[in-house]
Amino acid sequence: MVRFLSLSSGSNGNCYYFGNDRTAFLIDLGIGTRTVKKRLAEQGLSIDDIDAVFVTHDHFDHIKSLGTFTERYHKPVYLTRTLEQALRRNFCTAGRLKGCVRFLEEGKEAAVGDSLLITPFVVPHDATQTVGYHFTFDGERF
Repeated sequence: MVRFLSLSSGSNGNCYYFGNDRTAFLIDLGIGTRTVKKRLAEQGLSIDDIDAVFVTHDHFDHIKSLGTFTERYHKPVYLTRTLEQALRRNFCTAGRLKGCVRFLEEGKEAAVGDSLLITPFVVPHDATQTVGYHFTFDGERF
């Protein structure tokens, strides 16, 4: 069974959890790492179980803690090449994602772990690039 949690949503920060018994990931990291840990723990989950982070776009309320999280936990960060270029110049992430970036191509399905398929798609928004994601977890599509 797939579990979804909104850890935070809004202009103060965005961060979402998806997971099952084999794979867990975050979408965006616009809130502090301590807050993520606390909110996951309240649900009986651990930040150590997070397998990856997916980035939707380069606005501050979506990436504020991405650099800190990546430096501390060394988890893969999945994003498009366009977003990666933007994050190289962003004060939250510049020089902090080394060795963790994994590229996705818009419209192309990619496997992450043994239970997740992901397809990014471009959506309109006032950012460098904004992507949504189709996730398929053990045959369940989101």
